[in-house]
Amino acid sequence: MDTLRPKLGGAIVAFRARISASASLTLLDRMEVVRWHEQAQRFGYDRLVIHERLAGDPPEVGSFLSVYRRGEPWSRFGITRLGGRILAWCCVTGADIGRFDSVAEALMALLPADVTPMAAVAGPALPDNVIPFN
Repeated sequence: MDTLRPKLGGAIVAFRARISASASLTLLDRMEVVRWHEQAQRFGYDRLVIHERLAGDPPEVGSFLSVYRRGEPWSRFGITRLGGRILAWCCVTGADIGRFDSVAEALMALLPADVTPMAAVAGPALPDNVIPFN
């Protein structure tokens, strides 16, 4: 808390907002991103970047993951923690893809269902909680 004294008298008390720890990716979330990286490359994603919260960000903003398609300068998808759930969204349209129980589920939802990678990828089918774009 800071107190400012204006020239006309009185005091202005500025309260600093509490930063939400539930808006940051956990260690387990980050480990799931690392595990997914090789599979992501087979589907055309070449960069996975975790951005940390900056001092000037609003308190509800925490760390988040940007997912880049090969050759594209802007991220295609974003993933962050929102309380106990994981939120995935499309950066191009701003549309939410869905809310998931884990980063692994959210990342699987980003893989296109109609694309077969060069090497077969074993893993679960796309989750039922994916929000369709149409």
